[in-house]
Amino acid sequence: MKYLFFSGFFLLLLIGMTVSCNTKTNETNQNATAPEQTENSSPEISFEKTVHDFGKIIKGERVAYSFRFTNSGNSPLVISAVRSGCGCTVGDYPKDPVKPGNEGKIAVVFNSAGRNGFQSESVRVLNNSSESALTLRITAEVIEQ
Repeated sequence: MKYLFFSGFFLLLLIGMTVSCNTKTNETNQNATAPEQTENSSPEISFEKTVHDFGKIIKGERVAYSFRFTNSGNSPLVISAVRSGCGCTVGDYPKDPVKPGNEGKIAVVFNSAGRNGFQSESVRVLNNSSESALTLRITAEVIEQ
């Protein structure tokens, strides 16, 4: 009976040590294989300005502005989409990746047909930088001719 008690205790001790060692080995392996991420390894999009005021425009007029930006990061910048808040504003953007240090532009066209008074429209730029969704804004005062 004494032998059975000691062999059971020994077996539990052996299982506990095995589990403990495997857990530490897995943690060490996970840490060793995790790639180092640095803050400077991602693309960064920097705009000259994020708001443009067209001023006074005549109702029905279509106006355009190009927001200029630079990839100030260390890897290619990919713009995946440009989305506007309404159908009156359309944005065009570079479809190819923008290399580090290079510039690009996002062209925004505003159609004032059916609009009156002060207008403020936003355009969201979805991209792979640390700030994955940026907002550009255009404003105008639509007047009757």
